[in-house]
Amino acid sequence: MSSPTEGPPPLATRRLVPFLSGYALGNAGDMFAQVAVLWTGLSMTDHAVTLAGLGGAWTLAGAVTSLFSGLIVDRFNRRNVMILFQSALGLLSIALAVLAFSGRLELWHLWMFVVGQAVFGGPADVAFDTILPDLVRKKQLVRINGILQSWGMTDNLLEAAISGIVVGIWGPAPILLFNGVMCLFASAGALFVPRASGIAHRSTDDSAWRPWSDLKLTIRYLVREPLLRRIIPLGIVGSMTFGCLFFMPPVVSSALGWGSEGYGFLQSLTIGGVLAGSLLAASIGTKWPKLKMWIGGHVLYGVGFLVLGIFLHWGLALVSFAAYLVFFLFGLGCTGGRVYYSSLYQKMLPTSHRGRVFGIGGFLESALQPLALVAAMWFVDRSGAGPVLIGLGMAVVLLAAVRVALLPMQERQWVLSTPSDVTEEPGDA
Repeated sequence: MSSPTEGPPPLATRRLVPFLSGYALGNAGDMFAQVAVLWTGLSMTDHAVTLAGLGGAWTLAGAVTSLFSGLIVDRFNRRNVMILFQSALGLLSIALAVLAFSGRLELWHLWMFVVGQAVFGGPADVAFDTILPDLVRKKQLVRINGILQSWGMTDNLLEAAISGIVVGIWGPAPILLFNGVMCLFASAGALFVPRASGIAHRSTDDSAWRPWSDLKLTIRYLVREPLLRRIIPLGIVGSMTFGCLFFMPPVVSSALGWGSEGYGFLQSLTIGGVLAGSLLAASIGTKWPKLKMWIGGHVLYGVGFLVLGIFLHWGLALVSFAAYLVFFLFGLGCTGGRVYYSSLYQKMLPTSHRGRVFGIGGFLESALQPLALVAAMWFVDRSGAGPVLIGLGMAVVLLAAVRVALLPMQERQWVLSTPSDVTEEPGDA
C-alpha cells in the first residue's frame, strides 16, 4: 500500500486567502435561502409532506448530479468548473428573487429552484472539495476545514437567527437576492487559483472526454478497495437518517407552534453547535482522533433526538428546553463528519480519482434519501414528530455501533492503494 498520488504544489498565501474568502462568501446566503424556500413551501400547503417533496427533489437531483459532478471535476479544470457553476447558482437565485418581488412565486418555482441548486451546486461543491487538498499542505487540511466551517457557521448562525423574521416581514425575495450576489463572489474568488492548479492530472488534460470509461475506471478502483466497499454502503444508510433529521427543524417548530421565527431559531442553534465544534477542531482539536470524533458526534446527536422524540410524544414540560439543547447537539455532533471525517477522507483518496469517488458516493448516498424522507414526513403527518424522532435517533445510534464493528478504528489503517492506471487513458484501461 502506498500513499495517494501527490497533486500540484501548495498555493501561495496571496492567492489562497482570496480564493477561500470568495468561497466563504459564496456560502454566506445558503442558510437564508434554505429557511426561505422550505418555510415558504410549508406555509403554502401546511403539510409536512411538502417538505418531503422539496427535499426529495433536491436530494434526488443531487444524487444524479453527483455522478456527473465527479466526472466533470476529474476531467475538466476544477477551477473553471467553480467559476462557471457558482455563476449559474447566483443567476438562478436572482431569478427566483425577481419572481418573489413581483408576487408571482408559486410552489413549482421552489421545486425548480431546489433542483437547480442541486444541479449547479453539486459540481461547484465537488470541485472545491477535490481541489482543496491539492492547494494546501496535508497537515493543514484539518485546520483549513475547521476554519472554513467556523466562518461559515458564524455567518449561518446570524442568518438563521434572523431569517425567519425576514421571511415573516418581507418574504423570501430579499434573501434570495442576497444569496445570488454571494454566489457571484464565490465565482470571482476562484479566479485567484491558477488554471494549472485546477487540472486533476496532466495525462487527461488534452485528451478526449470519455465519461462512461472514466466512471468504469473508478468503479473498478472502488470494488478493489476493501475499505471503500464498507465506507460507501454505511454512508448510504447514514445519509438516509441524516437527511430526515436535516428537515426536522420546521416540523418541530410547527409542532410547538413557534412559526417561522422558531424555525430560524432552531436552525441557529444547530449552526451554533457546528460553529462551536468547528472552532474547537480548528484550534485545540487539530490533533484529536478523527475517527472517534466522527463516530462520537453521531452518537451525541442520535441520543439527543431520541430524548427529544420521547419528550414530544409524552408532552413533557421540558420539551422546549430539550429542543434547544438537541438542535445544538445536532450541530456539535455534525462537526465530526464535516471536519474530521472529511479531512481523513479527502487525504486518503488519490487526486486522480477523488472527484469521481465523491460523485459515486454522493449518488449512492442520496439516491434513496428521498424515499426515506417521504416515509418520515408521511409518519409525521399521521403520528406526530415525536415517534419519528425516536425511531431516527435509535437508527443513528445503531449505525454508529455498526461503524465501530466494521471499520478500522486506527487512522493509520485508512490507506488506499495508488491506482495503477492513474496515468492511463480511460479508453485504454
